[in-house]
Amino acid sequence: MSTGSTDAVDLIVNVFERTYRRALDPAALHAMSDAQRFQFARRLVLINNVDDPADAVSRAQSAVDAGAIDGFELVAEHLDRALGIVGLSREDLQPLLHYSDGPLVAATLPGNPWILYWDPEARLAAPVDWVTPALRLMREDRRLMVANPSWELPGGEGARPGVERETAEVREGFAIGRGFSDQVFLAARAELAAPIYGQRCIASITYPAAHKARVFEARVGAHMRHHDRLRASSLATTYVTDAVAGGSSYPPSGLVESARYVRNALTLRALALSPWRPACLRQTWL
Repeated sequence: MSTGSTDAVDLIVNVFERTYRRALDPAALHAMSDAQRFQFARRLVLINNVDDPADAVSRAQSAVDAGAIDGFELVAEHLDRALGIVGLSREDLQPLLHYSDGPLVAATLPGNPWILYWDPEARLAAPVDWVTPALRLMREDRRLMVANPSWELPGGEGARPGVERETAEVREGFAIGRGFSDQVFLAARAELAAPIYGQRCIASITYPAAHKARVFEARVGAHMRHHDRLRASSLATTYVTDAVAGGSSYPPSGLVESARYVRNALTLRALALSPWRPACLRQTWL
């Protein structure tokens, strides 16, 4: 469903086994949407990788009935179509298929021109309409492919060292630079629903699980770096996440993954110590 407005935005929340019970609570969905202080054209939930689909569907329907969302879809029912549109196969994304299938389906479903993809474990530290100024800035500057709230809370005197490290300029309340995160992003649907996911880039090894698979996050980041596309991070608010305690979620498995893990770690260490850096690895946390 599309409103026809060129500025219409669909809020899309991807829920999965660990998150769906809490995320599909109507109060939680209302809070997530209301914090944006923005009128979304549609609020959609994607149900992905759950052990009990019937339970997830029942909860999602209850959220629709409560007016917390406008609809829901099962990722599995749309994945093959999404992969055909973007020119990927399931094998391209294994063994971490579910780290990519949600955002790919979000991008390729019929809908409004813009999507705000939101991880249910993320929330705004302070409610504010950052979407309206982000849309305006992205229309003015075609270099900008994605926008998001800052991912780092300000410290002493308002400093955000991590954001600043990846920033080339600050304009209209946004830090503009390179990089991409799949936790929260605002983007034009048409730009993501295209065969842009085959680009290779050494910056991809900075993403978690690079020793296992080239996931959506790394693929978009590689495309952006090779095509001089930038992101705008709003300094008006920050998104924070409910981090899961414990060790790495991506331990290598087997000799091949272990070898890749060691290779990537040594490469990153060498590049961090080197005064020279490949063009596509500049403006990173490294």
